[in-house]
Amino acid sequence: MKQISRIIFLLLFVIVQPCFGQKAKKPQVIVYGSDLLAFSVAVQSAKSSVPTIWLVEGEQLMPEFSSGQVQIENMPHLDGGIWMEILMEMALAKTPDDSLATVVKREMNPRLFQNAVEKVLRKLPQLTIMRGEDILSIKRRKRDWEVQVSSKHRYIVRCVVDASGKQELSNLVDISWGNNIEPMQPLRTLSLTQVRTLVAAGQIGDTLYGAQLGNILAGERDGFFNFRSLEELLHEDIKLSPFRTAVGQAVGATAAYLAFFKTSADKVDIRKLQTELMTYNARILPYQDVAVNEVHFYALQRFGLAGVLPNLHKDDDFRFQKDERVSFDEVEPIFDRLYSRSQLWFLDNKGDDFQWKDFLSLIKFVGLRGDEISKQIEKEWSAKLKFEGSFDEEAFVSRYQFAVIMDRYANPYVKAVNQQGDFIN
Repeated sequence: MKQISRIIFLLLFVIVQPCFGQKAKKPQVIVYGSDLLAFSVAVQSAKSSVPTIWLVEGEQLMPEFSSGQVQIENMPHLDGGIWMEILMEMALAKTPDDSLATVVKREMNPRLFQNAVEKVLRKLPQLTIMRGEDILSIKRRKRDWEVQVSSKHRYIVRCVVDASGKQELSNLVDISWGNNIEPMQPLRTLSLTQVRTLVAAGQIGDTLYGAQLGNILAGERDGFFNFRSLEELLHEDIKLSPFRTAVGQAVGATAAYLAFFKTSADKVDIRKLQTELMTYNARILPYQDVAVNEVHFYALQRFGLAGVLPNLHKDDDFRFQKDERVSFDEVEPIFDRLYSRSQLWFLDNKGDDFQWKDFLSLIKFVGLRGDEISKQIEKEWSAKLKFEGSFDEEAFVSRYQFAVIMDRYANPYVKAVNQQGDFIN
């Protein structure tokens, strides 16, 4: 019997021993707040593989969704990222769908919402949630922040995000913010250069607004983030939920970027940041005529962020205008910046609107490609590209087709831009 007991003890020791040797990952980002804004910051930071602590004010997560059923009405095709993930969890759907999202938003039951939130949180091993903790002090160290909470614990982290409604953490840090605040602007007013720096978009009132990287970084100093340039989103207006989540996701990705790469805000590569957001299904450009389950959805996102085609809006709407033609004049200036050798092509080729024979000639020229492109496009026209009709070199190229083929064979999105949206030569 003693021998059996000893064997059992040794087996248990072998099984349990590794657990004692596993140290908790050191947190790199602390997020403070309790509502949807704080949730989306914390979730994205953790999704980006950065150990994150979410310090929740009080005991309840997202109290704005606890009082009863709510309805959220907004323009079509705005839902994306973490917000869409919640909606699809509520609908028990595996893939994003705009029509289904609209149905879910008509009657958002608080219990179903909380269940969906819990499902999202359970997928995040990098996230630690601490409820009812207050932050007593925040001190700047050489490269980090020392944060003391009410339970007397101290944490040394790279970034702190104040996502609370009253932004009280800013009073605990010795930072001079100044008064130079660049407000968000309506999407329809943005130049192509500004569009290249977008990290989120959404609806306020009856207007679509865009949040650029500059709007995010206006509330950042040495790894401390607040929402001083995004005050419109601090109000717990239920109608702002999609936009608040999108901006929170962008802030979470930015904080994670600084922590992961151990760098400063001026070194953030806008393309890497946008790519990270799109990896987690962010809808940076809310084209009203492009559904999220469109087969080329992210090809159009990347192409739009490259800023190749102007006039992506009509009135107060924001549309890709998929069926319209593409003219030589509208793309030549941007092509000169993207592909220097394109100047030679435009000198030898003149026209009004692109036909397929012109467009393929241009793609081959700037991409140093051969006739295999023409053969491949013709072969894949319906099956893979999902283009309507049949391939005809004499036909005019639509904006939709132009974007898909450019993204596939010339990829203007990979052209580096600075934080102001200008191309880096």
